[in-house]
Amino acid sequence: MNNASIQLKIIELIEKAGTIVASCHMHGDGDGVGSLLGLQIVLSEAGKDVRGAMPDNERIPPQYRFLPGQELLIPFSELPETPHLFIAVDCGNIGRLGNLEEIANRAGHLVNIDHHEDNTYFGDVNLVDYNASSTAEIIFNLLKSKYSIGKEAATCFYTGLITDTGRFKHGFTTSKSFCMAAELLKLGVDPGEVARKVYENASLGYLRLTGLVLSRAKKLEGLPVVYSYFTQKDLKQHGIPMEETEDLIEMIRIAREAKVAVLFKEQPDGRTRISLRSRDEIRVGDIARKFGGGGHMQAAGFTSSSSLEEILRDIGDSLRDQVS
Repeated sequence: MNNASIQLKIIELIEKAGTIVASCHMHGDGDGVGSLLGLQIVLSEAGKDVRGAMPDNERIPPQYRFLPGQELLIPFSELPETPHLFIAVDCGNIGRLGNLEEIANRAGHLVNIDHHEDNTYFGDVNLVDYNASSTAEIIFNLLKSKYSIGKEAATCFYTGLITDTGRFKHGFTTSKSFCMAAELLKLGVDPGEVARKVYENASLGYLRLTGLVLSRAKKLEGLPVVYSYFTQKDLKQHGIPMEETEDLIEMIRIAREAKVAVLFKEQPDGRTRISLRSRDEIRVGDIARKFGGGGHMQAAGFTSSSSLEEILRDIGDSLRDQVS
């Protein structure tokens, strides 16, 4: 089926569903959270019984807590065990749903809406568009064909749009991205307010952590890679939750020497979450997938139990063919 036919099928499933559960991926970012909240707001206002939830009962990152619709989210324990419909947004694979994977598999229908090029098409209905700037773009275009979209949902979708396009600077930003932004502004979105809330709303502890991470930044010998790290001890010392560190890698990415930026984040279980960003045509998404992760061509990540030195060696080996 083409995307138009798939959109019609999803609308049909939404209209017929008694109970709907929706979620985004673990470690929710602006696109995942914005898409989820916007979807839930629109469907709730249309009279649908939709229950939104964050995987593993995670908290929404602080920079997105201004978004409307969070009062509609419910904990895992209150979700129906076998909903008529489960909608997964911005998830490259079903494992990204965390503890919600079981409910998704038990649902009468599983809809997968995403724009990641490594999507595994895990739904029985898959609306996946690699050319879309964001999942928010896909969901906005899906919903506006049938439902009314107000200022609150529009604000959520706009947040997804600007964060996944990197404020309209990433390579997959297209004229459609700007047309969508114009539509959302007509619906009442205040772009200045969203930008301030998302990008100019850091705690003093976050600023101090940023300084620490930047002071540790190093260039990988022989390669255009700049990397840094933080530990669980660093987070505790500065009073920063892990979810607040999502955008920290962007401070490393701006280094002139960094065609690839790498940030190592020690996890509570002792493993390391590796965030990767690139410029030009270097495909860090391929590197992340090689080590069991995923993401976009220029923004990806994976988790490893190896040491920092071992991971750097593996990343360096994977990059040499691309930068030679």
